[in-house]
Amino acid sequence: MSAIGVLRLESVPAARLAAMSRGALDRTLRQPAELVLATLSDEAVVLGALQRASELTAPAGELPLLRRGSCGAEVRVGPGSLWMQLALERSDVLVACEPGRLLNRYVRPVLRALTKVGALAHYFDRDWISVAKRPVGMIALSHDTASKRALVEIVIAATTPFAMRARPSYLGKPAATLSELGIDVGLARLGDAIVQAHADAYGVALVELTPDDAGETSDADDPRGEPPWAATCEEAIGVVGAGRDRAGLMRIGGELMVSRDALVALEEELVTAKPAAFGHAVDATLGAPGVALVGVKSLLSLRDVLARAAQIV
Repeated sequence: MSAIGVLRLESVPAARLAAMSRGALDRTLRQPAELVLATLSDEAVVLGALQRASELTAPAGELPLLRRGSCGAEVRVGPGSLWMQLALERSDVLVACEPGRLLNRYVRPVLRALTKVGALAHYFDRDWISVAKRPVGMIALSHDTASKRALVEIVIAATTPFAMRARPSYLGKPAATLSELGIDVGLARLGDAIVQAHADAYGVALVELTPDDAGETSDADDPRGEPPWAATCEEAIGVVGAGRDRAGLMRIGGELMVSRDALVALEEELVTAKPAAFGHAVDATLGAPGVALVGVKSLLSLRDVLARAAQIV
């Protein structure tokens, strides 16, 4: 590994960044690792890849509702946000890392960068970054076991709040912006610090990329169009849900983070499996070696919501 590709985007629409996120596991990479740092021209609420709009206890109001490629909970973005996307050829391309440890391993340069600009930052193996014991940004992942591709995605709230609601994952700590904590740092300076921290952490050169190098994909569906989950439970990070989609197919999702193709394999088995076999299907797909599964303490939670959802016609 000799270089990280770096793409800096200024004042771009949230819809474009969400589309780049959705395409991150599939686009051609110019470098084995590519770091995108972007500021935004508008505000939006961006759902995690597996969420349904019904999970939002705080309505998006007039803000656009988008969907990104990484899993986890929704995030609010705007001109006071810094949105980072780290696309990786493999989870271990920069540092020894099993897929399930992507967040823990790749948050470290960002913590160092925040600390360097005056925001002493910590990470506690959840889905948020802490400054002054308050959540100031989200961290999420997407991963594919077959291709080994991965995406680590971070949104830092400088002046635009990132949290739409109080979530169990925050452990009772109210979310904040850096500005609310008395830390006024320009997004350009913070972005520069993050880029340099990656170079320092991995001992690699930086290669500037052009916007043409970033692939995008468009949504086929309206994020507001799916019915609510038929069954839910609270897990380590937040809601896990199961239920049928508009086409009548059984799906599982919520705020958990899981390898994309492992979940697809599970849902394909659910098409023909009898409910009594759902538990085995969960274990065989999501419990397989090399699968990233974050935010779920036990596969029993997933078995439970599927069993309950299957009882609802």
